[in-house]
Amino acid sequence: MSFEIIVYGNEVLKKTAAPLETVTPALKGVVDDMVEVMYANRGVGLAAPQVGISKRLVVLDVDQVKKTSRGIPDRRLQVFLNPEILWESEQDSPYVEGCLSVPGIEGKIYRPGMVRIRYRDLDFKEREIEADELLARVIQHEIDHLNGILFVDRLSFTQRTRIAGKLSRLRKKNQSEKRPGEKGVSGLII
Repeated sequence: MSFEIIVYGNEVLKKTAAPLETVTPALKGVVDDMVEVMYANRGVGLAAPQVGISKRLVVLDVDQVKKTSRGIPDRRLQVFLNPEILWESEQDSPYVEGCLSVPGIEGKIYRPGMVRIRYRDLDFKEREIEADELLARVIQHEIDHLNGILFVDRLSFTQRTRIAGKLSRLRKKNQSEKRPGEKGVSGLII
């Protein structure tokens, strides 16, 4: 596994990610590594900025929270290149969200219960899907990452006030772990 999760306080998490122009062997390698990182960290979704790559790429698997009859996670990996929300329902629903890039913090977020998404697949074919429930929520959460928005940015003022100290500690820890001249993988061409 060549990537590590980028944590709150890193500037790449606040940038708008650039669109992908094509699928390359390097991009497929990045997807494979992101999938490995997502599963290893028990995530249901991962956006490229979370591993230091400011590109519009998301991997997710909401089915892995389900178990087969033998207790093995049921996996259904989905890859979204350049995803965009075309439509969202008017009705919002609450859900307590967390994030691999904001470890140890959760909060109630209201999001539309249904969305229609346009994206490109790994053959760079344009596709559209409608999603609801957990899939809709995870897609919206990951698209937020591509737009430089973290779930904590969507918390109410009261909730943000309660976690301000934790966020400050995460930011300071992230800054103290940076080494001079460290570039990470943000310069990777995919």
